[in-house]
Amino acid sequence: MAKKTRIAVFLICDLICFNASYLLAFLINAGASAEALSPAESFEAFFGAYPAGFLILIAIKLIAMYVSGAYKIMFEYSDIRDLRRTALSLVACTLASVTAAALIGIGAALPPPVILLSFIFDIVLVLMFRRLYTKYTAGRREGERPEGEGLRRKFAPQKSLAGRVMVIGANPQAVELIQEMQANKNCGRSPEVIIDDDKRHDGDTLLGIEITARRSEISLRARRQSIDEIIIAKPDASKRQIATLLRESVKTRCRISMLPLARSGEKLPADRPASLADLRKPTIEDLLGRERPRVDHRKIGDELKGRIVLVTGGAGIFGRELCRMIVRYKPRRLIALDTDEDGLAMLSSELEAYYTAETEFRPVIASVRDATIMRRVFSAFRPHLVFHAAELKQIPLAQTNPRETFLTNVLGLKTAADLADEYSAEKFILCSTTRAAAPMNVAAQCKRTAELYIAEKNEKAHTKFTTVRFPNLIEGRGNVLAVFEKQMEQGGPLTLTDENAVRRFIGAEEAAMLTALAAARAAGGEIFELGPGEPIRIRELAEAMIRLDGKIPYEETGIIVTQLRAGERLFDEASDRPPRDTAQAQERIWVTEDRSGVKLPHWSELWRQEPERMDDAAVIEILRLIFPTYKTKTAGATTRGVKVENE
Repeated sequence: MAKKTRIAVFLICDLICFNASYLLAFLINAGASAEALSPAESFEAFFGAYPAGFLILIAIKLIAMYVSGAYKIMFEYSDIRDLRRTALSLVACTLASVTAAALIGIGAALPPPVILLSFIFDIVLVLMFRRLYTKYTAGRREGERPEGEGLRRKFAPQKSLAGRVMVIGANPQAVELIQEMQANKNCGRSPEVIIDDDKRHDGDTLLGIEITARRSEISLRARRQSIDEIIIAKPDASKRQIATLLRESVKTRCRISMLPLARSGEKLPADRPASLADLRKPTIEDLLGRERPRVDHRKIGDELKGRIVLVTGGAGIFGRELCRMIVRYKPRRLIALDTDEDGLAMLSSELEAYYTAETEFRPVIASVRDATIMRRVFSAFRPHLVFHAAELKQIPLAQTNPRETFLTNVLGLKTAADLADEYSAEKFILCSTTRAAAPMNVAAQCKRTAELYIAEKNEKAHTKFTTVRFPNLIEGRGNVLAVFEKQMEQGGPLTLTDENAVRRFIGAEEAAMLTALAAARAAGGEIFELGPGEPIRIRELAEAMIRLDGKIPYEETGIIVTQLRAGERLFDEASDRPPRDTAQAQERIWVTEDRSGVKLPHWSELWRQEPERMDDAAVIEILRLIFPTYKTKTAGATTRGVKVENE
């Protein structure tokens, strides 16, 4: 119920209760007096004194109740303490009415027996209404849950974590956690303040705890009230809302915990209330706050169901997620190709649950650089769709090993694309990177070269060739997130390559889903851009990860600034801004324009020797021929004290 509505209901209720109390008290006193009045005479005497006496006192009582905060109590969730607080408010309003009666000279109409009896009736009627209101709202809220279970259940003993707690959320789950903390003293947690986004609850109290609707006060309240722990009890919130709350919370020195999110697949069991045992530490995914995109699953299903799909690089982080997603749409056959034997074995084990008579999974150990084995794969399976995710993507390693990077990211791509065209595949999807929009290092330049090649192929072939660009994967094994997590496991310190470095991230599941959607929409020749998310400064990311781990940056875990590594940039550009107010923007996928101005020379001009005999210098010359205006490294940067060559 809305706050204003709740206050109006309680005001009307108290108005009725106070009138009834005075009437009953006056009638009882009149009948018991020495000069007992008949019922008719008693009513006439009461209403004769009502306008100039009782009505004024009732108004004073209502004002005193409001001032004392009795209408700020959220009786949707209440216990004996809230009833006790209401009883104290009734005492205060009775004293205020008696004082007013004496000051304005209406004491003759209000003898002591009437004061005492009216107070007793006030206590009975007002508290009875509050209790009925609580039961009514609890019944509507909990439905099938037995009435009052949240108050009667026994709480499991918790490990002592002495501290003052800030609870974010004013919902049933937050109430259950607060009840457990208040009932189970052994847990050592003491709820002190509640933060909630709903401005209608600002200033209210819940189970005796003040509610504030100002999220900006998280840091201020944590400091003023010496908060030790912040609990985010909003399981139904969106990931973006949780990320916003976490970014405010990590500014404090408090421990942070949260209930599992309903939208994350780890929702709380429906057959029991929330408990302190359900709390978990926030993850970096929670901090980044990436929501699942809205996609047309029927369109993806129409594209994949009953088809033969080949995923190169199928054992990588992105390739595995892409295979998991594709197999749900029941293709006739899914082939995962990679050189990682262990990765393919793990993927095969994961997908066993999806094996049916109409869906076959075939792991293939092979390299996209081996033209002979790739021809055998295409000849044997003749895929309808090819997702090319095989690549070398670690920028520093690619920078110091340009030959290997070129052979995999360019020649491997050329081999797969040529065979897709030769064996009449319907669509070929190149999984690229947003760095290819402005290629300033070997890895990005190789990816851009691959994009240029399939763009040319699309103009001449029957197969539809399309590119999908996306930023860093959150789950990537070699990105800054993985490095920080490893360093934190070792006790720190965390190392930054530059204080001003900025990165964008996307989840592997989201990237896989949007890549499949791009395949369904592909008409050939497009460059699809996946919504890159908000940029985050790496220093802020390091500080946040330390605080999420319950430690204090620079004190308990240090942060050291080193230097940019080979090929690194301070930020990765998105190739284009997303369109506004369109379905594509909501789905976080759109077709972007190629603004690099780079054209691929004729392929024969790139080779002065056999690819297998090329060395690093030959590859650098080829990249300089393709990208004459680009540098392969940020100017003036060094790698661990060694000046970068080919600058």
